[in-house]
Amino acid sequence: MAEVLITLGIIGIVAAMTLTTIINNARDRQFRAMFKKQFSIISQAFQMVYLDDGIEIDFEDWRDMTTYVCQIGQKLKAAYSGLKCDEILTMVPDDAFENHINKNVSWHKNNTWYNAKKLPMVSNSGYSYMTFYLPDGAWINFNCWRYVFVDVNGAKNPNTVGRDIFYFVLPKRTSALNFFDYTTGKTWPNGCQGGIYSTTLTPDNYEDDCKNGTGWGCSPMYILD
Repeated sequence: MAEVLITLGIIGIVAAMTLTTIINNARDRQFRAMFKKQFSIISQAFQMVYLDDGIEIDFEDWRDMTTYVCQIGQKLKAAYSGLKCDEILTMVPDDAFENHINKNVSWHKNNTWYNAKKLPMVSNSGYSYMTFYLPDGAWINFNCWRYVFVDVNGAKNPNTVGRDIFYFVLPKRTSALNFFDYTTGKTWPNGCQGGIYSTTLTPDNYEDDCKNGTGWGCSPMYILD
């Protein structure tokens, strides 16, 4: 009887582990589809702002083009914004966007989101409020330089890079989103924070990073492959 109970216990553990894997794989497929949808929607918003203005934005950093960021947020019909865009769009030249933020809306707090290696993540706090909460529950954060982070299901778990958190970048002198810098062919998501919180991606290593590394490489892998 004891041997039977032990065997049944082992079978139960294996079944539970298998079921967990099946559920996680199904969720990841759903997150991947959600990211593709968000990438398409956000790309269209960038193009619409470009068509409205007729110029390509050539600044180095989102903090220097908050008007542009707010225009994109409006095209996305953001439900909530960390930027008070009605005020920012009418700012006088010597004003600063930091005077017009809504602290009730921000990107994930430090150490509450993770990379694929389960490292608690930290990002540059200067961009925390450059965040929009979309009607479908996704969060969009305009992070350092010209990077954009997307959490496809907002505050809900797993809050992990490569699962429900992704990135893309707007290269200079274009309105078309990409994953790499046109000049160097490389990219450094979360590069303002640097160190263990970032990584260097290239067209040659992003697939390996997605499968075995930080998870940032899943963003280009899911769209480009």
